Order: sequence, then C-alpha cells, then structure tokens
Amino acid sequence: MSELDPRSLVFVASLLGLMCSVILFMLRRSFPPTIGGLVHWSRGLFGMVIASTLFGLTGLVPVFFSVILGNVMLVAGIMSFYAGFRHFAGMPPQTRLLFVVLALLTSYVAWFTYVDNRYQARALLVTFTDTVLFFECMRLVYATSGKTFAGRFTCIVFATIGALSAVRAIMLLFHVDSATDLLEPTMAQKAYLAAMAFSVLAISLGAMMMANERLRSTLEFIASHDQLTGAFARSAFLELLTKELARARRTGRLPALLMFDLDNFKSINDRFGHVVGDHVIIDFAHRARELLRGPDSLGRYGGEEFIALLPETTLEEAKAVAERICGRIAAASSPDLPSYTVSVGVGAVSAGSTDVDSLLSKADQALYRAKANGRNRVEVTELELPTDMRLFS
Repeated sequence: MSELDPRSLVFVASLLGLMCSVILFMLRRSFPPTIGGLVHWSRGLFGMVIASTLFGLTGLVPVFFSVILGNVMLVAGIMSFYAGFRHFAGMPPQTRLLFVVLALLTSYVAWFTYVDNRYQARALLVTFTDTVLFFECMRLVYATSGKTFAGRFTCIVFATIGALSAVRAIMLLFHVDSATDLLEPTMAQKAYLAAMAFSVLAISLGAMMMANERLRSTLEFIASHDQLTGAFARSAFLELLTKELARARRTGRLPALLMFDLDNFKSINDRFGHVVGDHVIIDFAHRARELLRGPDSLGRYGGEEFIALLPETTLEEAKAVAERICGRIAAASSPDLPSYTVSVGVGAVSAGSTDVDSLLSKADQALYRAKANGRNRVEVTELELPTDMRLFS
C-alpha cells in the first residue's frame, strides 16, 4: 500500500468508472424500457468519473473544480445510483429531496473552502453523506431484490463500502487521520481511495447482474403468459397442470379444474367491436384472479376460454369457487364495458390420480353442459377412477 500513489488510485477509479458507465449506457439501448435504473446508474458512474478526474487534478486546477465541483459530483453520482435503484424497484426517485441535500452540501463545502478552509471538516460531511447513501442503497436493494443472487451480491458491496466510509468518517471526526488534502499519501487516504476504486467496479457489476436477472425473468414471463391478459399461456398452464398432477400422485391431495367460457362472446365482438371484446377478456381475467385463492392459477385456454387450476381442492370446494366467480361476473357492471356472463365447468377427481387429458375432458364436458343448460351457470363432472388406481379406500 505504501508504494501506491493516491493520484494514481484516483485515475484508476476514473478509468474503471468511465468503462462501466459506457457499458451501462450501451446496455440501456438493449434492455426493454420496463427495466428502469440503467440511465441513472450510467449517469451516476459518469458523475463519479468527473469527480475522480477533478480530484486527481488537485493542485493543477482552481479549487472550485478540484474541491467544490469534485465533491459535489461525487455525491451527485452516488445519489444518481440511489435514484436508479429506486427506479429499478418501481419507486419515485425522490429527485427534489436529493437536490435539496446536494444544495446544502454544496454550501457547506464552499464555506469550508473559501471562508474557513478546513479539509477535515469538508471531508467529514462528504464522507458521512456518502455513508448514509451507501447504506440506504443497501437497504433498498435488500428490500426489493434481496432474494436474488445479484441483489445479495450488491447488498454486500454496499455494506462493505458503507462500512469503510463509516470508518473513515469516524477517523476524521476524532482526527485519527492527519491528512490535510485528499491526495496526501497517508495509509488511511490510500486505503479509502483503493476501496472507492474497487467499489466503482463492484457496484457496476452488481447493477448489471440485477438488470440481467430482471431481463431473464421478464423474458420468462413473456414466454409463459398471455400478453393480453397476463394469465398463463396454454402451453405453460398445461405444464403447470402436469406438475401438479404428478405432485398429487405422491401426496394424494388432488386438484380440481375450472373451465370458463364467456357467454355469447361473438355477439359482443359483432355489436361493440374487437377492441371492446379484448377489454371484456381483460376484465374477466382481472376479476377472476381477484376471486381465485392464493395458490390457484389462471390460464387462457384459447379465445374467450379460460381455465383455472385449484390445487388440493375437493369437488365441493371447487364448485363453491366457480359459483362465486360466476355470480360476481354476472353482477358486475362497468360504464366502459357491456355486461357479460360466464359459464363454468368443474372437473375433479375423487381419489387417486389421472392424466391431464382426462381431467381436461371432464372439465370440458361440464362446461358443455353449462352452456347447453342455459349458460351463466356452473356444472360439475367428477372423474371416477378404477379401484386399482385409487390411493385411498
């Protein structure tokens, strides 16, 4: 550490920050706009690059640039990272509050530069502000993405650099470090600058990993869900049903199926147009999800047909859920949509296991009877299994 020149460490941090800023900026053009934060992160890194460059020019440029503007850009860069994590989490960036804090810090740094020139006082407040921002970023990432590997990695990075900043603030408060300038080659200054250079790379890596995880989950959702309603696509739903039946064979706790068909949907399209028809389909999917239970899953089976999987559900329980949905849909009203009703078929097994096609067939038969018997009603078909297939007697 003694051989390291503080000015070199500052320029290394600048180079790393510039490289990561360019990478994040380029990634922004490749990611969907629903993944927020990339622009803020890129700007934050660029602000830290400007700050590091100005710090490295201490003694070569006026103090307004190397001291005031450098410290302001450093804190502004970290604030931009914080705003980016809030945007990534779907939260407002708190821009007004951050600008107020930055304005107060600028006034403070200017006072202890032009009126009462004291490096220790300037460094203490800037370091304390950075520490608060680092820990706040850690808290925010943990609360919103702490269950993912990228989120945990980023939390550890912010916790580490936050702890190092806190140690530096304590040393400045109690005058443990006698440095009178950022580039004075004391051990504490070198350690802090080396940690900042490392943190630029580590925070950027964490941000990129979080963005990639979000992109992967977004693509997986698009591949497995109907884009109009957000319900499971047919293929994904059938895969889910296959897994649930396999689980039911092991546990003996059997599922039920609800098959829905919007009554006279063609007449809605003919009278009001396909745009209104799409809104009716969206409305049904939204209302059905609200009325289903937590473990239940809704899929779009095709056109105006939907299907719901109810794990570990008896015939009586499934029928009660179906009647609740049927009744609520018939009673619902909206000033922007025509009234509509739904017919529901319930398919269930009494014991044992069955294959996907048999269970779908039973739910479909029940739905056919509901439509044949006047629509806007629920019909039930229970699948009776051979004795040798039953798990319980």
